[in-house]
Amino acid sequence: MQRFLVPLDGSHLAEQALPYAKEFVSKMAGTLYLVRVVTISRQLAAASMVGPGGMESMATVDVGAIDKAIELETQEARTYLSQQSERLQREGLRVEWEVRQGIPADEIREAVKAHNIDAVIITTHGRSGLGRVVFGSVSDRIIRDTHVPVIVIKPK
Repeated sequence: MQRFLVPLDGSHLAEQALPYAKEFVSKMAGTLYLVRVVTISRQLAAASMVGPGGMESMATVDVGAIDKAIELETQEARTYLSQQSERLQREGLRVEWEVRQGIPADEIREAVKAHNIDAVIITTHGRSGLGRVVFGSVSDRIIRDTHVPVIVIKPK
């Protein structure tokens, strides 16, 4: 049985990989594995902006507030993946899902290893040039760092 991982971040852009994944899973009687990564650095960056001192204010950041923000985003991610999973299961697909915390490309790579994934199906934001250098590319890192086929969908 083939296992296909689709990383979702809650955006319509990322969800554009789902029709392709559904086709692969249906044809191969496989399992669709959905992953959403809660990016902790986003909460830390937001917390550092709270105080007038910018990064200097990090020393006075309320760690409890950061933990609460991470937990809220994690719960939202669980709800989102649960809803996606239920919808896909009603269409007759076998679906599993997981919320992870960390750097998206690293966590996706670890999920591939941990769950014996056969292929990753991901959309790309389509950045090029300076945008790709500044923001990086999760899909590029997944292509480079995972040792399974990666199907990259260019969104409409």
